[in-house]
Amino acid sequence: MAQKQTRPEILRLSEADIRRRTTGKTWVRGLQYFQEGHVLRAVWRGATLTAEVQGSEYMPYVVHVSFTPEGNLQTATCTCPYEGLGDCKHIVAVLLYLLHHAQDVPQRASLEELLESMSREELIELIHQLAATHPEVIELIETFRHVPRVESNARSGLSPEVDVAALVRSLRTELYQLAQAYLYYDPDAFEEELPFTELFDPLLEQVQAQLAEGKPREALAALETLTMAWQEACRDVQVEWLIQTGLLEDEPWLQKLGMLWAEALLSLELSAEEREHWIRRLARWVRSLPGGEALEIAVTAVRQGWDDPALVAAMQGHITEQGAWESEPPDFADDLAIIRLRILERQGRVREFLNLAQAEGQYVPYVRKLVEIGQYDRAVEEARVLLASPAEIMEIVKALWAHHRQAEAFALAEYGLELPETLSRVDREELAVWLRDQADSVGQRELARKAAWEALRINPTHDNYRRLVTLLGSEWSAVRERALEMVEAHALGPEEAVRIFLEEGEYERAMRVVEADRWCPDAVLLEVIDVVREMAPSWAFAQCRARAEAIMDAGRADAYHEAVHWLQKGRDILREAGDLETWQRYLTSLLDKHQRKYKLRPMLEQLKL
Repeated sequence: MAQKQTRPEILRLSEADIRRRTTGKTWVRGLQYFQEGHVLRAVWRGATLTAEVQGSEYMPYVVHVSFTPEGNLQTATCTCPYEGLGDCKHIVAVLLYLLHHAQDVPQRASLEELLESMSREELIELIHQLAATHPEVIELIETFRHVPRVESNARSGLSPEVDVAALVRSLRTELYQLAQAYLYYDPDAFEEELPFTELFDPLLEQVQAQLAEGKPREALAALETLTMAWQEACRDVQVEWLIQTGLLEDEPWLQKLGMLWAEALLSLELSAEEREHWIRRLARWVRSLPGGEALEIAVTAVRQGWDDPALVAAMQGHITEQGAWESEPPDFADDLAIIRLRILERQGRVREFLNLAQAEGQYVPYVRKLVEIGQYDRAVEEARVLLASPAEIMEIVKALWAHHRQAEAFALAEYGLELPETLSRVDREELAVWLRDQADSVGQRELARKAAWEALRINPTHDNYRRLVTLLGSEWSAVRERALEMVEAHALGPEEAVRIFLEEGEYERAMRVVEADRWCPDAVLLEVIDVVREMAPSWAFAQCRARAEAIMDAGRADAYHEAVHWLQKGRDILREAGDLETWQRYLTSLLDKHQRKYKLRPMLEQLKL
C-alpha cells in the first residue's frame, strides 16, 4: 500500500513567489480573478490542492497544485488552453487564494484512499459510468491491458538501483528551472547542452545492453518506463515554451530513445494485434509528447515490420533505386537501416544482411561483413568501388588487419591515400599514420617511408617530421631540405613549424613563419624572439614594437599593460645590442603620439632609462 500523503503543515509560499512564476500582465489578471471571487470549490486531496476557477467559458477550469511534504510548491497545472510563459491567470488566482485562505480549504480523501475504500463491484460500476460519459476511457483500459503496468523496478526493465520516481522529480525540476530562465530571458541557461541527456543517457545505455544481450522484452519495458517518466514530468509542468523554441528537435537522448524503441520492437515477433497496439500508442506519443517526433522512426518500424513487400524484396537481393521502400524514404531511413542490420547480424542472417546493406547504401557495414565471412578479395574490390572517403577506407583497413590480412590492408590503405585531396585532411592523415606505423612494425620500410612522407605532406607536425627523420636514418641528410620546404609550404599554423625550425636551427625560416602570421600566438612569437634576439636584434625589436603599437593605436586601454610588456622586452633587446639611441628616439615619438592618453602616458614615462 502506498504511503498516505497529507496536506503540508506549513506552506512555503509568498506573494513574491507567485509573481516570479508568471508575467506581469498575467499576474494582474490573476490577482483580479482572486479579488473578484473566481476561485471555487478548493479542496485538499492528500498533498494536492484542487480548485475550480470560473473563467470566460461556461464550464470552470480546474487547477491542480501539488506540494512536497516540506511545503514547497512542486507542480501547478490548469485545464485552460493557455500557451504563454509561466503560470496562467487561473493558477495565479488559486495560489493567491491558498496564500490568504489556507485555513478555509477543507481536507478530503485522496484518490488512493477513495479507491481503497471501494469494493470490486463498486469499482466496476464506476468504470462503466466513466466510460459512458468519457468514451476515451475504453481506449485507456485497452492500453492498460496490453502493456503491463510498471509497479516496481523489477518490472520496469531497469536495474534495481534506478529510482523512477526520483527521475521524474529531477525532470520536473529541470523543466521548471529552464522555464524560469526562459521566462526571465536568461540566455546563459541554454548555451550548454540541455540537462536531459545527462539524466537519460545512463538509462538508455542499459537498454542498449539489454538489446545486445538478446533481451528485447526487458528493453521494451525499460523504454516504456522512460517514455512514461518523460510524459509524467511534462504533464505537471508547462512546456509549451520548450516546444516553441525547437530546442528538443536535436536532443540526442530523444533521437536515441526513438531508435531504441524501433530496435526493441523489431527484435520481437509481434502479432498483428500487438503491432496495431504499438502503432496507436507510439503515434499518440508522437502527437502529445514534447519532442515526440523522435518516436516516428519507431512507428514506421512497426508499421513496416519485416514483411513489407519492398523490404522483403530488398533482403532477397532484388535491389532497386528505392531500396527497401515502396515510395520516398523518410529522413531517418539510414538510421532504420542500421537498426535492421544490427538485428540481422545478431540473428546470423548473413545473406539478408548483405542484400539489405547494398539496397540501403550502407556500404561500410556491407564491406565489413564481407571481411568477417572471409571474402577478402571481394571486400577489397567492393571497397574500391563503393567507399568514397578515407574514413570509410580506414574502417575496412582495420577490419582486414584484425583478420590478419596484411597485404590486403596495406593495398587498400594505399588506395585510400590516392582519393581526392578535397576530402577530410584529418582522416587522410589518420590513414597515412596508420599505414606508416603498421608497415614499420612488420619491417616494410619502403612502404613505411612512403606513408611517412604522405603524413608530413598532409599535416607537417613535429611528430610526423620526427617519425620521418627516424625512418630515413642515414638517408635523411639528402632529403632534409625537401622536408623543410614541405613544412614551410604546408604549415597549417605557426606552432608546429616553429618548433621544427628552431629544433633544426632554421631560425630565418622560423622568423618568416611568425612574421607572416598576423594571428601568431604571443607565446610562439616570444619563443622565436628569445632565440634570435642576439643574432637579429632589429627584427626582434620590430616584432615587439608591432605588437605594442597594435594595442596602443587601437586605444585598447584595458590592454595597455600588455603593450608596455612588449615595449619593455623591445627596450631590453636594444640595450643588449648597444643601441639605446634607437630606443630613446622611439620612446620620444611614442610619448608625443600618445600624449593625450592619460592612462597610457604615465606607463610610457616609466620606460625611460
